[in-house]
Amino acid sequence: MMQNSDVKSKNEHSGYLTLVSWITGMGSLLFGYNTAVVNGALGFMAKPSQLGLSPWAQGVVSSGLTLGAAFGAVFGGPISDKIGRKKMLIWLGVIFTIFGVGCGLAPNTGTLITFRFILGLAVGAASGTVPVYLAEIAPAARRGRMVSMNQFLIVFGQFLVFGINALLGNLFGSNAGIWRVMVSLASIPGIALWIGMYAMPESPRWLTSKNKFAEALKVLYRIRSKAQAELELEEIKANNKKEEEEQEQAASFRDFKQNWIIQICITGGMLGVIQQFAGINSIMYYGSQVLVNAGFGSNAALIANVANGVFSCIGAIVGMYTVDKLGRKKLELTGLIFCGIALVTVGLIKTYAGTASWTPYAIMIIILVYIVIDQGTLGPVTWLLNSEIFPNRYRGLGTGITIFTLWIANFFVGLLFPPLMAAIGLANVFYIFAACCLLGAWFVVVRVPETKGVNLEDIESFFRSRYDKNYTGESKI
Repeated sequence: MMQNSDVKSKNEHSGYLTLVSWITGMGSLLFGYNTAVVNGALGFMAKPSQLGLSPWAQGVVSSGLTLGAAFGAVFGGPISDKIGRKKMLIWLGVIFTIFGVGCGLAPNTGTLITFRFILGLAVGAASGTVPVYLAEIAPAARRGRMVSMNQFLIVFGQFLVFGINALLGNLFGSNAGIWRVMVSLASIPGIALWIGMYAMPESPRWLTSKNKFAEALKVLYRIRSKAQAELELEEIKANNKKEEEEQEQAASFRDFKQNWIIQICITGGMLGVIQQFAGINSIMYYGSQVLVNAGFGSNAALIANVANGVFSCIGAIVGMYTVDKLGRKKLELTGLIFCGIALVTVGLIKTYAGTASWTPYAIMIIILVYIVIDQGTLGPVTWLLNSEIFPNRYRGLGTGITIFTLWIANFFVGLLFPPLMAAIGLANVFYIFAACCLLGAWFVVVRVPETKGVNLEDIESFFRSRYDKNYTGESKI
C-alpha cells in the first residue's frame, strides 16, 4: 500500500513539474515568437500604405529587439535576484502583453522601434530568468529535461510564427495592415505567462537566499517527496551558510573580480558565442535568402522556410530527451563536430557543384539535418549549462552577463550575415561558421565540466579547485 502511495505521489509531483515547465515556458515561446515575427511581417510593414520602411529601417526594426534583449539579459538577473523569479516572470508577462499589442497599434516607425526595443528587454530578461527558475525548481534527475523545455519552446515559438505569418499572408495578404495582427498575436502567450505564474511556486533556492525557509519547505513538499524535500532543504541551507561565512554582502559586480567567478563567466559567455557563431540564426533569420542563393525560386524558398521551423522543433525534442542520458559535454561536442561537417558539406557542394540541377535539394536536405543537430545539441546545452554553472549566490547576475554575451553574438550574426554572403558568397560564410565549430569543440574539451546528475551546489567545486588559489576542497565532478 505504501508503495502505491509513493508511486501516486511521484506521479503527482511529475505532473505538477510538467505544468510548471509549460507555464514558465511561455516566456521562452515569446522569445521565439518575437524574434522571428518580422520574418513574415516586414514586407507588409514596408509598403507605402503602411510604414513605408526603407531597407535600413527594416534592419533597425528587426535588430532593435535583439539589442534590447542583450541589455534585458544583464539587468533581468539582478532584478530577479531582488524580487524573486516568480514575480519577475509575472511582470515580464505584463510587458509582453502590453507592448505586443502596442507594436500592432504603432502609428509610426519610431514608435514601433521603441516598442520592439522594450519587448527586447523582456525577451532578454526571460532568456535568463526562465532557465534559472527551471534549474532551481527541478530535481537533479529531471533538470536537463525541464531546462531543455526552454529551448524547445523557443524554436516552437519560431515555428508557430512562421506558420501564422504564412497563413495570414496567404489569406489576408491583400490587406497590407495584416502585419499588425501578426505582431499583436504575441500578446496571447504573454497573458498565459502573466496569469499562469500566479499559480506557480517561487524558487525554493531563491526563498532560502532570503531566509524564508518555511516557505521554501512548503514549495519543496509540492515538488518532492517529504524525505527528499527535507534533505534538499538542509543541503541548500548548508550551502547558503557556507556562502554567508565567506562573504556577507549581497552579490555585486565587485564579486566578479574573483578569478574563479571570472572563469565561470568566460566559460558561460564563450558557450553563448559558440552557439551563435555555429551559424544557426543565419538560417532562422535568413533561411529563405539562403535557399534562394542555393538555387530555389522565391516561392519555393518561402515554403521550405516553414520546414526550418518544423525541424527545429524535432531537434529540440531530441535534445530534451537525450541531455540527461548522454550528458551535457558529450552532446555539445557531438553537435559541434557534426554541425561543422554539415556546414563544410554545404560549402563544398556550393563551390564545386553550384550549377547542378540537384544542388538546391541537396543543400536544403543538409541544412535541415544541420538544424536538427544544432537545435538538439548546442541549443539546449548552452542554456542548460549557463543555468547550472554559477553558484546560487551569483546565478542571477552571472547568467545575466553570459546571456548578454550570447545576445551580442546573436546581434552580430544577424547584422553581418547578409553583407558577408553578398561579399564572399554562401560557401565561404559557411566555412567560417565551420571553423568556429572546430574552435568551439576545442574550448568545450578544455574548459567545460560534465554536470549531468550533479547537484547545483557541487558544480562550484569544479571551478574553485581549478581557479581559486584559496580553495582547500576538491572537485566533486
